[in-house]
Amino acid sequence: MSELLLEVTNAEFRYAKGLAPAATGINLEVRAGDAVGIVGESGSGKTTVGRGLVGSLHPSAGTVLVQGRPWKGVRRRDPLRRVVQMVFQDPYASLNPMLSAQATVAEVVRVWDGAKADVAAARAEEVLAEVGLSGEVIRRRPAGLSGGQRQRVGIARALACGPQVLVADEPTSALDVSVQANVLNLLLDLRASRGLAIVLISHDLAVVDYLTDRALVMLNGEVVERGDTRALLQHPSHEYTKTLINSIPGNPLTFAS
Repeated sequence: MSELLLEVTNAEFRYAKGLAPAATGINLEVRAGDAVGIVGESGSGKTTVGRGLVGSLHPSAGTVLVQGRPWKGVRRRDPLRRVVQMVFQDPYASLNPMLSAQATVAEVVRVWDGAKADVAAARAEEVLAEVGLSGEVIRRRPAGLSGGQRQRVGIARALACGPQVLVADEPTSALDVSVQANVLNLLLDLRASRGLAIVLISHDLAVVDYLTDRALVMLNGEVVERGDTRALLQHPSHEYTKTLINSIPGNPLTFAS
């Protein structure tokens, strides 16, 4: 059996003491090479769970373990933080507007590996090539890049420290339909070439079906259904899952076997 990288047990997440939990009763295992979807509409709690997975929000109850260690108390430069990295929904907002694509990725290499500037720049060029960016494009700042190129920079930045898990929060929702498939195929290729585990957070059932093997459906901060992605979408048992499927334009949707 492959290595257990993330283990979430009966976790509850609150944004402030005294507030109602944004997500509760969350149970999830992510092993090396897994592709897991967390799906739900806005306000379902799916992004909250994603924040918990990368350690930016600690559980108010239950546990989140990374390679057997809890996130709580892990320092910013602890090597454990290399294990799980986030790909953000809005690449433009998440990138430094003053840094080129190459400088953005090189900065990560310098921070984690202590590399000199020339070594970091060369390594950044390699990682950017891995996500399909090369030549003069990598010397552009975010404003000079297309939406798809920015998201590739965001993915390269996440890859630069050598993670084993990528948590991708709505990675295609800010992109034109014409480039969404390219980004999804890139994630599939990285999963295969690097043995990455991917946790995909999305409201889009078609995206979840395309990219993942297992899925959790969230409603009002709770998981209401889980299972093999294709089986779940072909034979949903919870009314909310059925509603999500039927809300897709052109549905009733048939997920081909």
